[in-house]
Order: sequence, then structure tokens, then C-alpha cells
Amino acid sequence: MFIRHISKPKPNMLNETEYLDLIVRYLNNPQDEKLQGEMLSFRSKSTAHENYFLEIERVWTNSARSAPLETIDAKQSAKRFRQTLTHVSAGKNKAWRWLSGIAALMALALVGLWNYSSNLEDVYIVRTTQAHQIDTVNLPDGSKVILAENASLKYADKFNQSQRNVHLIKGKAFFNIKKNQAHPFKVKIGESEVIVVGTSFNINLTTQRIDIDVKTGKVIFSPHKDAASSILTKGQALTYNIQRKEMTTRLAQNADSWLTKELVFVDTPLEEVCKQLTNYYGVEIKIQNDKHTAKKLNANFKNQSLDDVLLILNETYNIKINKEHNQIKLITPKQNN
Repeated sequence: MFIRHISKPKPNMLNETEYLDLIVRYLNNPQDEKLQGEMLSFRSKSTAHENYFLEIERVWTNSARSAPLETIDAKQSAKRFRQTLTHVSAGKNKAWRWLSGIAALMALALVGLWNYSSNLEDVYIVRTTQAHQIDTVNLPDGSKVILAENASLKYADKFNQSQRNVHLIKGKAFFNIKKNQAHPFKVKIGESEVIVVGTSFNINLTTQRIDIDVKTGKVIFSPHKDAASSILTKGQALTYNIQRKEMTTRLAQNADSWLTKELVFVDTPLEEVCKQLTNYYGVEIKIQNDKHTAKKLNANFKNQSLDDVLLILNETYNIKINKEHNQIKLITPKQNN
């Protein structure tokens, strides 16, 4: 926003309104190459031009050191300056017009600085982890996000009074959210969204799907703006196929094993055990010939190697283990159908 004098400059004098406009635009955005060129041309025309610029720059700089912006109503200040300037008549001397220009500049400086301060609320930070790296992100509201390897999270450097939003860009993350009934916490995942008040949960985002597993509390998952939302509570989970826009629910189990280094199986079918072991150890494990067994697994593995786990499976199910390249096949006995 720019404030202009209503009195017209006399011929052959500095057009203070026009140049004030140019200088303020430059001071607001000194990185703009076009404005840099215009400013250089203006200052090189005469000593008067150079002195005019230096004086405006000095006022601009000093205004930045004035009272805290939070205590200043910039819009009202600018309005009052404008009302004052409308009473300046064409007969006033040059000194008065100069003071009017300075007053207008002060208003512009306040407005510019106020806008700049407001825009700082929209500054985002992106945290990304590399292979074999786990990182903890402490959010402005006291919530905590732990990123697994090869994950990325974007969040504001400060939350405003009405919103607590973050963006999961890729990978796994465990969220421990500080409770705030008045301002729900939102995790943006592409066109999808997870809304919580105070809870802990795990999200795994790949190019194909979104996995959400709730450890404590309750979350609301919205796949996209035209779809119905789903509510998940402690111990519940879902998988959302991004391409097909299909959602399936399941029990939450071992979603945060990458963080706890612990696998817990409670009445878990062998087929599901294979899936979770595959996710945790990064080696494909499957039952050969799709033979199923009715026997379920109850076990707790803490910081154990895959070989140790396979040994226990061998003893529990009396299965044979066949390792081929990056794949492990479990061969169940014929009598277990």
C-alpha cells in the first residue's frame, strides 16, 4: 500500500510522490533486480536525488528500530497519516511538503514492516533424514515428531493461535501430540489429512499408500475432500491406497518397531507375521505355495536378529526355511492346512 501527496509538485522540482513510491518499493524488496536498476538510475541523476534517497533510507532504517510491531496498529496509523495529508494545501511551503513525505514514509515503513512480520509466521522448515538416521523434531506447541530414515517433514517455525499444521512429505514418522482441545493438530499428507487433539500414532507414507497406526488416543483420517472420514482409536489402524483411493482397516501392531526395536505378536496369523517381519528387516519373507496354518504366534522380540526370529518360527511351526537371494520362503508341513 502506498500513500501519495495530494498537492502537485512544482515544475523542475523532485517529484517527491513518484520517487517516494519508487524508494519504498525498493526498500521493501532490495533483491529485485528491476528495482535495483531503477534505483541506481535515480540516484545517479544528481546530488539532490542521492541525498533524497539517503534521507528516506535513514528514516526507513530508524523506523525499524521503533516500538515493537505487536503494539502498533499499522493500518490505523496509515489511515491517520492519509487523513492528515489530505489537509495539506497547494500553498504550503516545500518544508511542509517534505515533512508530509516523511510522515507518509513512516506510515509506509510501519505497514511494510508489519506485513514482513506477519509473513514470518508463514516461514516453513523442512527436516529430512538420511539412510540409517533417526531424528527428533520438537514442534512449537510442545508436540514431538520422530522421523525414521529417509523421511521428510515440513512445518512452520511457529504456530499461530488457530492452527497447528505440519506436512509429512515422505517416509515414516511417529507423532506424540500435545493435547489442545481448542486447536486440533493436523498432519497434511498430499490431499489426505490426519486430525488429532492429543494422541500418539505412526504414519508411513509411500508413493502407493498411507499407513496409519494409533498407539494412544484417537485420530480422524480424511482421504480427500470428497470422501468420508474414518475415526481410529487406540490399537486400530488403516491402509489407504492412494492410486485406487481404497481404504482397509486392520489392527495396529508393530508400526513403531523401527523406533522401539521391538516386535510384539499377540495371536497373530503366520501370514501377518511374515508381512511385519518383511517390513522390519527389509527382506521379503513369504509362505511358499500360499499354504496357511491356523496356529497363531504369541511372541516378543527385542533387538533380535532375523536369524533368531526364524529359529523361533521354525520351532513353533515346524517349518523349513529356504533362503534364496533376498527372499526367504517358509515351507509349512503338509498336515498344517
